[in-house]
Amino acid sequence: MKIVYCISAMFKSGGIERVIANKVNYLVNHGYEACIITTDQAGRPDFFPIDERVERVDLGLNYDQFDELSPWKRYWKTYQLRSQHKARLEAELKRLHADITVSVWRQEANFLPDLKDGSRKILELHSAKATAELMHPAGSKLRRFIGRLRVAQQERVAARYDRFVILTHEEKPLWKGFSNLSVIPNALPFSPQKRADVSAKHLIAVGRMEYQKNFPELLQIWSCVAPDFPEWQLHLYGSGWMLDGLKRQAKELGIATQVSFEGAVSDMETAYASSSVYLMTSHYEGLPMVLLEAQSVGLPAVSYMCPSGPRDIITDGKDGFLVPHYDQETFAERLRTLMRDEDLRRHMGQGAEVASHRYDLDIIMPQWLSLFNELSTS
Repeated sequence: MKIVYCISAMFKSGGIERVIANKVNYLVNHGYEACIITTDQAGRPDFFPIDERVERVDLGLNYDQFDELSPWKRYWKTYQLRSQHKARLEAELKRLHADITVSVWRQEANFLPDLKDGSRKILELHSAKATAELMHPAGSKLRRFIGRLRVAQQERVAARYDRFVILTHEEKPLWKGFSNLSVIPNALPFSPQKRADVSAKHLIAVGRMEYQKNFPELLQIWSCVAPDFPEWQLHLYGSGWMLDGLKRQAKELGIATQVSFEGAVSDMETAYASSSVYLMTSHYEGLPMVLLEAQSVGLPAVSYMCPSGPRDIITDGKDGFLVPHYDQETFAERLRTLMRDEDLRRHMGQGAEVASHRYDLDIIMPQWLSLFNELSTS
């Protein structure tokens, strides 16, 4: 059986790129044929290692050349490439004799079900359903309205696929009526070799320094807690356009000496393992891999119940704490509870490590193989 994945490129360090790399490597190691078709690779090296047995095709469309254009010009230029993209992709799928073609909701998502190449079509959604709306602040009413229109369009697209796969059971009720719906989470990207030292007076949060992660609110919460715990440090890992503003905010809140901006690092396992509690205050997620990674090394977490993912990952009071979205006071209190009690951190951390095995590659990938086999024989 041949499985084909469609994505813009594999030179980026993003979560979806890592997920696809892990999937295709697993497939070729278990007797399947796998291929990645890109539109914007342009000869650039992959960020994550990919087995040489995985076939590679780049369509040479290079949508990213339009990234610096105004939104309307970018939309028009992208639209003009659409027919060329459709023709090239259909020709390649026919040449490959693909059995299954998977879109991770890139440029091909809107037209992939129309292609007459004989393969069954799967669409993956790697974010919360309402991301197109939630990615804009609540005060941006026009942008949020446009986002809701985009969500409605996504519903129409998803309904046309042989199977539509989302990441969390939390989101399943939001897609009520979709008979083609399946829930398969992403697998842990690594098998950790280290365990968290929950005696360390270190808190950790990881992510792009952008609106989604809501780090300004995390700093606000920490400013209420930090004075009572002068020996503790909050370590923030990641980079992005908000970084300078966050550094200024830490100074203004008087917590600059208790906040460390670590930047983006490659060895995140060591960073998790040298911490005691993981913190998440995001506006929205999909299935936050950083939360899974933290669990896998035995870190208890305090997380907002944002859409979506934390409710699937954390069992409240057992391996971490779930906090109502934007309830800063409760978040601070749950954090204090863990910071005061090393035995509780250790107990919850053990629960977190056990819970993380639900997302081991050898647990998740058989679910995909079962789906592929079901579609290929139906």
